[in-house]
Amino acid sequence: MRDALDLILGGRSIDGAAAAEIGLVDQVVTGSNDALAAAHEIVRTFVRDGGQSPLGKAFAARQAMTQRWEQPATVDLDQVLEDDFLQRILRQLDWAGRAVAGARALDAVRTGFTQGITAGLAREAALFAEAIIDPEGGKTGIRQFMDKVSPPLPVRRDGVWIDSDHEARGEQLETIGDLLPVGSPFFPGVSAIPPWQYAFGIARDPDTGLPRFGPPVSHERELIVRTPEPAPNEALLYMLTSEVNFNDIWALTGIPVSPFDSHEEDVQITGSGGIALIAALGSEAKAQGRVKVGDMVAVYSGTNDLLSPLVGNDPMYAGFSIQGYETETGSHAQFLTVQAPQVHVVPPDLTLEQAGSYILNLGTVSRCLFTTLEIAPGRTLFVEGSATGTGLDALRSAVRTGLQVTGLVSSATRADFIATQGAVGALDRKDPRFADLFTTIPEEAEAARAWESAGAPLIAEYELINGGKRADYVVSHAGETAFPRSFQLLADGGTLAFYGASSGYHFSFMGKPGAASPEAMLRKAALRGGEAVLIYYGPRSTALLDETGLEMIEAARRFNARTVVATTTDGQREFLQSLGLEDAIEGIVSLEAISRRDGANFLWPDTMPRLPDARSDIESFKAAVRDYQDRVMKPFGSAVGKILRSADNPRGAPDLIFERAQQDTLGV
Repeated sequence: MRDALDLILGGRSIDGAAAAEIGLVDQVVTGSNDALAAAHEIVRTFVRDGGQSPLGKAFAARQAMTQRWEQPATVDLDQVLEDDFLQRILRQLDWAGRAVAGARALDAVRTGFTQGITAGLAREAALFAEAIIDPEGGKTGIRQFMDKVSPPLPVRRDGVWIDSDHEARGEQLETIGDLLPVGSPFFPGVSAIPPWQYAFGIARDPDTGLPRFGPPVSHERELIVRTPEPAPNEALLYMLTSEVNFNDIWALTGIPVSPFDSHEEDVQITGSGGIALIAALGSEAKAQGRVKVGDMVAVYSGTNDLLSPLVGNDPMYAGFSIQGYETETGSHAQFLTVQAPQVHVVPPDLTLEQAGSYILNLGTVSRCLFTTLEIAPGRTLFVEGSATGTGLDALRSAVRTGLQVTGLVSSATRADFIATQGAVGALDRKDPRFADLFTTIPEEAEAARAWESAGAPLIAEYELINGGKRADYVVSHAGETAFPRSFQLLADGGTLAFYGASSGYHFSFMGKPGAASPEAMLRKAALRGGEAVLIYYGPRSTALLDETGLEMIEAARRFNARTVVATTTDGQREFLQSLGLEDAIEGIVSLEAISRRDGANFLWPDTMPRLPDARSDIESFKAAVRDYQDRVMKPFGSAVGKILRSADNPRGAPDLIFERAQQDTLGV
């Protein structure tokens, strides 16, 4: 009864193993077995052995149970509800505004227990109908769920031990050998793997269910969590070192996205990569024979859908996630399960601390420099935040590749430091000449032109450092205040790559006069036949003819791209349809038509919205992001996705987008 009330009142989902443990299912098919084949085998046994077979016995037991359920129960419901954890759930439901829903659930359960299941189900049906029409009931809950603003659910039983319970629970588990004391030895293949482990991260509040977000120095807490078991393609690792990364800050603060949005666990373990000993292997990882229990390995934190065909194109196309931020499990723990491809040989010329600290940062930088920018020796590179983190790794890697690197720094001391790392010079954003330049681009045209002109001293300083040249490449990761100035520093034909965005997300292009043919731009972007392209036609105009737009459509046709065109008006869409472009495009989306269909639920922006400061008002920030997603991204993305969906692109996301002058839609 207690387990049932945990489920009914707590509202949390459970997996097959947990369902079997509390008797909800008779058998769980695991490993390499097929559930359908196992079911057929059970039926064949029933046909042969009848009531003596497992299915026959289960069916007879179910029939007897159904008859018993019609009689009043002997369990005292009020006594069960005295359980401390159930009382905590009831308090949480009251706090979250779900007390009435909880009372309805208990009413239905109590009726079934005192009058039999038929009466209980009838009462449940009546209460459900009552909840649906209750203005504060079903409709409100459904709307909150759809808008992703539902109050949190209660934590699971034994899901979180923090505060006063934590130390006592740890001592108890250590005493009985179910938890490995910190600092004690562990010998893979010899020592027993404990069922519980210590980890570091953030937990939900046991009374409210809200994540306990806050500054890392005070909110990264020691946790006690279950030790996971490796799936067939996984390895269980005993961690020796664990990387500290900027995404630890994102996970602990919930800015810009809460990691709890992507999983149902009560804790988020931080950490992305490190050095480990293999403690156990899943069946497939063991059969491969590449690694064995006891091996010391370096751990890459990128996970993906290993069996997706898209992995052959690029693992980042196949459900790619960073462990410790986009997954609930991270490396700041005694034990960690990883996919077998995440483990690699430890570089022999590095200390364990060095080998366990570089992989995520340098993995990001390597992809940025060599996959995206395709840097070449003898050229110039500008790197934001070049004295620390990925910025410093980008500087060092580019210098060793033979590039002339200039860094953006925040002090004269850091400028001197990057000179020792091979930089030819630095731009100090705190220099009085430049201190007022690093802002987002104003939306009003005259103010935007003044903003552009104000950047002349910065450009002149960069050219002075680099013999009159601007940057062939830019690595931008500092966010909205640095991005537009870095874009200004690009040379003709230069390329910018960006990731991260620690200072904000309002990215705009400004300050590059001139034009290029659509075909030249497609070649520069390395478009391949069959890839999906989004083209804006007639942006911010009602004119039917957009010659540049037509050139773009024709260029994409010559590349055999799968093209969707977004028009501003229905008239533009009808004009394009009249031209007989069936062989050139996949379809046309009219912004006017989406607006007519969705009304106030659709907004085509003049620019990326000015988001509230996440550090001072996280709830307003999240609401603004959610509004942008709901009113811009979802309706427009859905319209485009319906046209571009394919077997290898199920969401219908464009591979390449033609941005246009006079519009500010980089956020889209």
